[in-house]
Amino acid sequence: MDAAASSLGSAAEKPADTLPFVIAGGGPVGLSLALGLAAQGYAVCLVDPTKPQQNLSASFDGRMLALSSSSIQLFEQLGVWPALRSVATPIEHIHVSQKGFLGLTLIHAEEMGVEALGYALRAADLGRILWQAVLATPSIRGYYGARVVEAHEQTNHLEVVLATSDTTETETLPARLLIGADGTNSKVRELMSVAFEQTNYQAWAFLAQATSRQPHNGWAYERFTPQGPVALLPIGSHDHKLVYVVPEADKALVENFDDDAFLAAFYAQMGVRMGGFERISARLAYPLTEGRAQQVLKSRMLLMGNACHTQHPVAAQGLNLGLRDVSDFLAISSTGAPSNSDLVAYEEQRLADHQQVMRLTDGLIRVFQHPSPLVGHLRGFGLMVLQALPPLKKRLAAFASRGRSVN
Repeated sequence: MDAAASSLGSAAEKPADTLPFVIAGGGPVGLSLALGLAAQGYAVCLVDPTKPQQNLSASFDGRMLALSSSSIQLFEQLGVWPALRSVATPIEHIHVSQKGFLGLTLIHAEEMGVEALGYALRAADLGRILWQAVLATPSIRGYYGARVVEAHEQTNHLEVVLATSDTTETETLPARLLIGADGTNSKVRELMSVAFEQTNYQAWAFLAQATSRQPHNGWAYERFTPQGPVALLPIGSHDHKLVYVVPEADKALVENFDDDAFLAAFYAQMGVRMGGFERISARLAYPLTEGRAQQVLKSRMLLMGNACHTQHPVAAQGLNLGLRDVSDFLAISSTGAPSNSDLVAYEEQRLADHQQVMRLTDGLIRVFQHPSPLVGHLRGFGLMVLQALPPLKKRLAAFASRGRSVN
């Protein structure tokens, strides 16, 4: 285990309200939560199986993220937004269309009365900046190269057992709460014996970074096609996150395409934008599923982020939903350690938000991939109505940027 970690003493030596929050997972959700709790004056133990790297390289690949206004507000609260803003690209315009049918919606930041509809940045930059902030915070005690393997509930606390991958050594931490932000294959969720219901869309998303011949000028594109959505997210001045969704039956064919063949297939779905692309990275591919835990709280353990929900990328809500898990928790911990009733209310609030977002993403996929021509024309009519009614468009843009319904 990391040399920075030292004994916290036995739980019998400490009152329950001084015990640390133990966070499993060093992704954006776990790191953000650690920073927020430390800023509120709590003791925090961060457990992650990898060793942190302060100088992550911004490799030329497809790992990019879109941040909503709710996520930006959280990062402002944590004091990391100035650093993130310096490497983020404002999304000023969004172009939504469907292949094979009429209908188009354009959303502009100026029309919505905001500086940007969201911000795009590389995952490597987000990780690097969050890790730098965590490693510069003395009250966050790191257990790096370790993982949570057991958890045992006691009268007034939880005993969390850690193990390392390279030795048989274990260490037990007393905790007021164990928070699992440890991803889709969450060990904490396993320890809670919480079911994770999944929908498999029988499709694969190919991600890449592509450089266009002309500047993107802050435009993001999403197009719905019979085989799945395609999208472009702006980065820098000429770079884009490229998303190309294909049915599972076409996955082997597409992953064997060379750059020219892949771009030709993408153009056939999206059309040629910004003069086409002069460079494209190696592709990353992952299966499209959506999953949700039916509960996030049990036996002094709590789930956040992908440990309790995974989304189809169609509305770019996955990371933003996980960061709202963090924001809502920091709201209840800001005036003192959350009580049992606080945690129950938190669970109810988060499950409702998870369900709302998943209904939206699942509904979009099912409606826009419906094979009926009549449904296609109705979709086109809906896009045209949306374009013609600015108040309705503003409500949709507000949901996309804030992640919450608006009146």
